[in-house]
Amino acid sequence: MSASNVVTRFVSTLLLAAFASTLFAADAGTIQQLTGKVTITGADDVVRAAGPRQKIMAGDTIVTEAKSETLVKLADDSTVLVRPNTRFQFTEFKYDKAPTDSSIVTLLRGTVRMVTGLIAKRRPANVRINTLTATIGVRGTDFEVALIAEDTADARAGVYNLVHDGATNIRLTQLDRNLDVKKNQTAFAPDKPKPGEDPLQILNETPIFLQSGGGLDALIQSITVPMPMMFR
Repeated sequence: MSASNVVTRFVSTLLLAAFASTLFAADAGTIQQLTGKVTITGADDVVRAAGPRQKIMAGDTIVTEAKSETLVKLADDSTVLVRPNTRFQFTEFKYDKAPTDSSIVTLLRGTVRMVTGLIAKRRPANVRINTLTATIGVRGTDFEVALIAEDTADARAGVYNLVHDGATNIRLTQLDRNLDVKKNQTAFAPDKPKPGEDPLQILNETPIFLQSGGGLDALIQSITVPMPMMFR
């Protein structure tokens, strides 16, 4: 499948998800804290400025600018920290304490940190984070995903998955490849693998840009329900 077809399919999936969210919009969570300039684009494409205690709906997309970030608490007690220069969509969220509960989010650019809550505890298969080239499945966990569009001095272009606690599984969308990522490991799927390079790998060291954190990281554990040890 060509790159253009992959992009077209990915965009079409987002549009369908946005349409579904418009019909079945539900509260996904609430903004707890923010710094700098943060906006929210609804499934109806209406853009509004973000503010503390503002509701996040299924289908909403959060955009943070440079030196800006926001912390969102979801209805199932998950927390999501949207870091600077990030575009992140709450593609699907259902929490009825039923088998159909789901939390599906899409990272379009930038970096997010996520501490999963009750849906991941009860229905781990129904929780995932999507990018254009990879899908990250989770268990009860604390992890980050970064989508770097272009090579920089600090990082190569591609998808990064750092696990602070618990475990994830990263799967390449177009290849039959997946990889378990454990605590303190960072997986990397390069946008353009070098000749002979593994398209999905565990890095020897965590990139510097994923080590710095931000001003809202200290708040994550304080507003998240602790996960039982058996789910960590």
